[in-house]
Amino acid sequence: IAADCKHYAAYDLEDWNGTDRFHFDARVSDQDLIETYLPPFESCIRDAKVASIMCSYNAVNGIPSCANQFILDTIARESYHLDGFVVSDCGAVATIMDGHHYTSTVQDTV
Repeated sequence: IAADCKHYAAYDLEDWNGTDRFHFDARVSDQDLIETYLPPFESCIRDAKVASIMCSYNAVNGIPSCANQFILDTIARESYHLDGFVVSDCGAVATIMDGHHYTSTVQDTV
């Protein structure tokens, strides 16, 4: 049994005004990201030493969470010292191409 912190990061919309979680792009300042959205994950990773984090469906500042090297590698792995693994929410990797149109082929997505 292993603990997992989800939904990383800035995931706060299910369905609002015609935008759903599969297409939502959380536009947040670096300050808001660091001071508001990331502290719970910092605590999970550093203090609780979770086995994994789950990237979410949404994008953060134009980059899908599951493809976002800044939040996954720079923040979670390098700054917070995540020693575990990253898992995706069900279908979240598919939204990189299908929902956010961040990549154009399956090969580029994975």
